Amino acid sequence: MPRPLLPLSLLFLVFAGPLPAETLGIPAPAPAAETGDTATPPAPPAKGIRITLPGRGMTMEQVEAKFGPPRERLPSVGDPPITRWVYDDFTVYFEYEYVIDAVPNAAGIPRPSVPNAEPAPAPAPAPGD
Repeated sequence: MPRPLLPLSLLFLVFAGPLPAETLGIPAPAPAAETGDTATPPAPPAKGIRITLPGRGMTMEQVEAKFGPPRERLPSVGDPPITRWVYDDFTVYFEYEYVIDAVPNAAGIPRPSVPNAEPAPAPAPAPGD
């Protein structure tokens, strides 16, 4: 390393310490009594939903042994080959034969019912119909 750059690189190392991370805090909604809104009571908290997913590094054989055969096996795509298996509640992504990710399916997650919900209005007919 040339001599003139040595002090500059040492100075950089002094100021290149760990930087603080930002934390995003989202406050809980206030109860109706505090906000003055008495028109609708607050909804009860949603019950937890638990889905067991395959872990990273599991083989295709281990996933099939633990969760059974998938509903759909999609062909490999790309290089390295990424294969997708679709189950009722989740989808598993493999690189070669190893799990790299598993995500819940939106359709597999039960939605909480909304009390007193009105159905959405029908769409207006298109002009000329």
